[in-house]
Amino acid sequence: MNVLGWFLARVSLAVAISMLSGCIGAQLRFRTVVAKTESGADGWQETCLEANVQNMTTGDTYLCSVNIGMPIENRVNGYIAPWYASEIAEDCVNAAAERAIQPAPPSTPSALACMNFKGMLTTLLSERVPGSRVKSLCTAGVPVTRVNF
Repeated sequence: MNVLGWFLARVSLAVAISMLSGCIGAQLRFRTVVAKTESGADGWQETCLEANVQNMTTGDTYLCSVNIGMPIENRVNGYIAPWYASEIAEDCVNAAAERAIQPAPPSTPSALACMNFKGMLTTLLSERVPGSRVKSLCTAGVPVTRVNF
């Protein structure tokens, strides 16, 4: 099962995630936002994950937008190709879902589940790739991954 399918399966224990279009097999796709022009640490790439989070107990919903950005190259990881950035981000999405969403009680509001997920994703991603960022608003033109659950 790929990262987004696994993420959705884990979330369903406490909060149902109904993503907007796409299929469960979709992968995160990174796009260069700032081109790498120098040797060494340089450049920036981003992707966006959007989920309509719905609490199955209370019925409330929240659009959870997650903009994931990381350097194209840094001192710790070296060159990070878009496919590798995707792999790293997917691993972190899985781990963040397992740690922040799966244990959430059914009464957790959808917006709070999203905030907890983003916080955990920020921590995990910055440990894996120093200089990475997680933001709430997605950059225009960056690929958006959406799936139905």
